[in-house]
Formats: sequence, C-alpha cells, structure tokens
Amino acid sequence: MINPLSHEKNLINTNDLEAFFYPRSLAVIGASQNALKPNGIPLYLLNMFGYRGDVYPVNPKYDRVGGLKCYSSILDIDSPIDLAIIGVNEAQAMEVLYECAEKKVKAAIVFTSGFAEVGENGRLKQAEMKKLADKSGMRILGPNCLGVLNYYNGCMASFFYNQERKDLVHPEMLSFITQSGGLGGIIYQMVIQLSIGFNYFVSTGNEADVSFAEILNYFSERDEVSIVAGYMEGLQGDGKLFIEACKKALHNKKLVTMLKVGRTESGAAAAASHTGALVGSDQVYDGVFKQFAIPRADDVEQMNALITLFAAGRLPRGKKMAIITISGGSGVVVADKCPEYGIEVVSLTEVTQEKLRGILPSFGAVGNPVDLTSQLFFDTELFQRSLRLVMQDPQVDLGGFFYNLEMPDPDADKKIIDVYNDIEKPLVVFTWPTGQDYAMEAKQKIVQAGVPVIEHIPSGLWAISALAEWVGKSSESRIYPTYRPGSERDKAFALIKSDLKGSSRTMTEYASKEILKTYEIPVTKELIAKTADEAVSAAEKIGYPLVMKILSPDLPHKSDAGGVVLNINDREGVKTAFEVIIKNAKKYKPDAFLEGILVQEMLGSGLEVILGIKKDPVFGPAVIIGLGGIFVEVLKDVSTRVAPLREEDAREMINELKGRALFEGLRGQKPLDINALVSVLLKVSRLAVELEDNIDEMDINPLVVYEEGKGVVAADALIVKNS
Repeated sequence: MINPLSHEKNLINTNDLEAFFYPRSLAVIGASQNALKPNGIPLYLLNMFGYRGDVYPVNPKYDRVGGLKCYSSILDIDSPIDLAIIGVNEAQAMEVLYECAEKKVKAAIVFTSGFAEVGENGRLKQAEMKKLADKSGMRILGPNCLGVLNYYNGCMASFFYNQERKDLVHPEMLSFITQSGGLGGIIYQMVIQLSIGFNYFVSTGNEADVSFAEILNYFSERDEVSIVAGYMEGLQGDGKLFIEACKKALHNKKLVTMLKVGRTESGAAAAASHTGALVGSDQVYDGVFKQFAIPRADDVEQMNALITLFAAGRLPRGKKMAIITISGGSGVVVADKCPEYGIEVVSLTEVTQEKLRGILPSFGAVGNPVDLTSQLFFDTELFQRSLRLVMQDPQVDLGGFFYNLEMPDPDADKKIIDVYNDIEKPLVVFTWPTGQDYAMEAKQKIVQAGVPVIEHIPSGLWAISALAEWVGKSSESRIYPTYRPGSERDKAFALIKSDLKGSSRTMTEYASKEILKTYEIPVTKELIAKTADEAVSAAEKIGYPLVMKILSPDLPHKSDAGGVVLNINDREGVKTAFEVIIKNAKKYKPDAFLEGILVQEMLGSGLEVILGIKKDPVFGPAVIIGLGGIFVEVLKDVSTRVAPLREEDAREMINELKGRALFEGLRGQKPLDINALVSVLLKVSRLAVELEDNIDEMDINPLVVYEEGKGVVAADALIVKNS
C-alpha cells in the first residue's frame, strides 16, 4: 500500500486535474446537515475516510455543519480553495460557479443535474459552463455526476455512499472511470464483493469540461495506477487524446479495459462511398480498442472477470490451458467453448499423463480435460497431487479448475488454497452460483486467500484470452509512425484544390487515382476520351481487352447509371461502348457534368479487396480493409483501424478477415501477395493522415491482389472531399 503522506508530496501540481484528486482544501457548497442527502454525504465521507486537508462547508442557512464553521458564500472564505463540490440546485449552480471562478478555485465538481441531459435550455446552460471553464481556467467535472473518490488521501468528493473496508485482499487496486453514475455505483459494489478495492473512482457525468479521455490520460501517467476500467457511452470528440492515453498506458504496462455500449448503429446516413456505408462509429471504436490492446467487455461480468484475474497478479504467458474437473461432462462443455475465445486445450505431455494414470482410477481422464472423478472424495491426497501435476506440465500456461463447491468435501477450500500457493502459474477456480451457506463460505475463504474465483464460464474464458493477448501486446516494442509531409502531400493537395468540376464533392475515378499515384499506390493504365475517336486512339495505346467507364463527379456509382462496359476487344467495340455509356448517363441524370469516358486496361483475375478511409468525428481518419464482392455487400467482412497504422496493425487487419484463408491459396492455388497489400495499406494510412483536412472518404474498390510477387492494382477509386 502506498503511504498517502509521502505520495501527496510528490504529486501536487503535476497535472491540471490534480486538484480533483489531491486538493489541499475543499469547499462543499450547498452543504447539508443531513448526512443522508447528496449534499450532506461528502462531509460524512470525508470525515469517515480521514481526509487531511481543510474543509469548508458553504450554505447561508447554517452557522455550522458537521462540527465545522459554515460560510454563506465561498467568497467569504479567507483561505484559497483548490476544489469546490457543488451540490446546489440547477437554478443556483451557474451563480455558484461564477463565484468559484472569482475565488480562483482550481477545480469544481458539479453534482447538479438539469443540463444537457434535459433539453435545449439545459444544453445552453451547459455551454455557458464550458465557456466559463475555458475563460477562467477552472476545471469543471460534471455536471450530473457522482464525483471523485480517492482512497489514498480520503478525498471523497462524491455523494456515492461507500464504507471503509479493511478486509480487502487487493486494496487500492482499480482505477475506474464511468459515464453513468448509477451503473458505475453498481459495478463498484460488484467489484468490492470480489475483495478488490479501488484507488480512484471518477464519474464524469455530462462532461461539460473535463472528459473521460482526460481522466484516462491522467491515470496513464501515474505510477500507482496498474489497471483502469471504464464504462463508456461515447467520447466527446477528443478521440486523439484517448488514443494517446491508451498508448501511454500500454507503454507503461497498465491494463485498460472498457465496457463500451452502443454496438448497434441506427439512423446511419447513406454515404457516397462503400467505406462510408460500412464504417459506423462503433466499428471505429472497436478498431481503436484492438489497435491499442484494450479488451472490450460485452458486459459487466466479462469486465469483472478480467479485473479479478489481473488483481490476482499472475499473468498468463499464453493461451494453452489445462482443464481440470470432477465431471467428464463439464470438462467437455468447457473444452467446446475454449476455441470461441482462442484458447487452446493443449495436450499434456506423456510424462504428466503417465503420472496421472498412476494416481487416478482407470475411468479417469488424463489427457486434457483431466477428470479427477468422484474418487477424490475418498482419497485425501488425490486432489492436490493431481492439480500440482497438471500445473507443472511444461505445455500448460494456465489452469482452469472447474469445481462445484456444493460437493460434500469440507476441506475443498483448504486444498485449493494449498495448491494455489504451491504453484506459480495462473490457476482460476470456476464454480457455480450457490445458495448453500457452507458453499458460500468456502468460496469466500478461497477469494480471501487471493485465489481468483469466477462463476460464469464464458466470461472467465473471455477474460483469460483477453489478458493473455494484453500480456503479449504490452511486451511488444511499439513504435508508431510519424509522417513528415513531403512532395507527395503537396502534389495531392494541389490536385484536390484544382478539382472544381461539377457540383459534387466527389472526385472522379481518374482524379482520385491521380491522388493515389502521388503516394505510389499502383493503379490501372487509363486515358480520358471526350470523343469516340479519342477513345479508339486511347485503346490503341493501352491495348486490349479494355474497360470503359463514364467519368463524372456527379455519378459516383457508375454501374447504377449504366456507365460501365467490360471486355472490349476491338475498335468497333470501343465506338459502340462510347455511345452507349454517354446515352445511359444522360438518361440517368440529365444535368450531370460529363467529363468524358475513361478508357482503362482490363485487369486479369485476382482476389478483389476493398480499401478505404472514413473520417470519424471522434478519432479522425479510419482505415478499412474488406474482401470484395459478396463479402462486402452481404457479409460485411471488414476490419477497421485508425491512422497512422504500424505494419503490425496492417497485418492484424488482414488476419481478422473471415475470409483470410483466401490469401493463403486454396485448392492448389498459390498464396497471394500479402506483403504488397500491407504496403498499400501503409500508404493509404499515410495518405489518410496527411490529407485529413482535405478528404472525408476514400474507396479503392476493388484493389486486385495477385499471387505472391505479382503485386496489387487499384481498379477503381473514389475520393470525397471535405465540405
């Protein structure tokens, strides 16, 4: 445990959020003499947890509150105030905040609700609050929040009632950030029951000023923080700060896990590009979490299972798991579930199996899963000997012991604890919820001995897999690319600015490919023709077979307009195609600006993929890759990351695709040129970063991938400029 006194000396004034966590003095504005009211609870908690700073109650109704002198206004206090806790009603809140700014208070926590969450008038008041924070330099947390808990110094700047616990196995372990006060409180109570304590708990509320990302950034820099969990509904536009915080946390080997809600998209507007239609905000969040090694929990149970495993302190070196049970059926059930989470039910060595055969009955299973059978109730040594043998196997990274604590073995808890203390590898006890007193007591003893116990098998398996992946990624040397814009960016910028044709922000295929060429992304040979004769001349230069396409910024979906003709093999075919395409385009959209016809080489067959960029309002440019054709249109087999990409990110994106086996070569076909595909992904990443202020969306659809060594070629492209 960190000594709070020495801790505080080193940390004051190192961050503009410091006053929320380590204030030397605080005022409780609207302080109540009733310790059961939200504005009375902070004083009660500050006293209970032994906060050592100066406390000033403020309320014109009282002379004294909680045994302390009470002031009519914060302006009446002679001493400087680091933190103001505001518990007045909505009508008074802004007046009080202006007084705090006049007092030069460093930070304010606003419990009060009735702002952006209630409608337009509330949004206007919240905007005023933000303006005050920006002008005065006073940081504001909330409104509509539970506040801050700091268990190092007893600064309970919150109305979330909680009691001091002396019996926690892992005190001051978890730093928690929540955008929901109510659910955050429920998660708090669940985690405490796991004998895991908090060091910091922050409810951000409406985030008028201080954001979720800022709190995460603060935690990512602190030595005493080892794991951060969060409940997130959405960031307020500071996605790049969130990413930087995640990078810091990963570099400093701090585990960050998120329960991010809102997986489904509703009301998504149709986009000009395939990428715009395929990439919604949640896909980008998901990509960010994967990119920066943030396990994304689907529910509270998964997140709590991960916290439980991390708190135990034994981190898995891999995903090779031994399953030990007293029921063959339960072993099979678990073994069937493991592949869903990427966990390998590894075969035990022959040496281990032979030793197990020597102590288990003939009907026991010694491979993996290992079935101890009911014989362990009659052989007092079988329990521990078997577990030790399995956990000592060099093939095994960790063990899962699936045991029903309602079984009639009064010493089961002691045996499990003894084995756990004798081994070094992670061992997780999976059990089932129970109402039996003796089983609940046994579980509590195991938990209090520091052994991780999980009651929901899928959540536990997810947590094992997630933690093993994080261990691997946190051990990597992660160097993120930084780009120095050069001639490529200048040429592309000039091309974008000069593209003034038509009324649309959509650039033509030819103009879009000119941008790609500046970044050395391979594209098809092609020429623009404004007449049928020019088309024939272009065809002779390029060679047959050919493709001809309408070239118009007002017709981004050329096929829909009847503007594409394939497999043209002679001069007459070129002339006929020219006339048909022009006729179709004019019929489809009479007022469309027609730049001409694009005469283009017909590419040989290969695997079609789609690459794209979508500018996300939170995180900036996101890069997408997906398999073309039916895979994109129907299966939506895509992977997303935010730019800039590392080479490792690009390869992970390809490996995530459901159809990734197609790259390896099927039924005698040669493997495809993955290295060339990775190279283009990295070039697209650079383009996305350097042209972030100039383009909203980009499609390369399709990019044709050929066999190994033969490269890739962009057959079609579309860029949507910024509005």
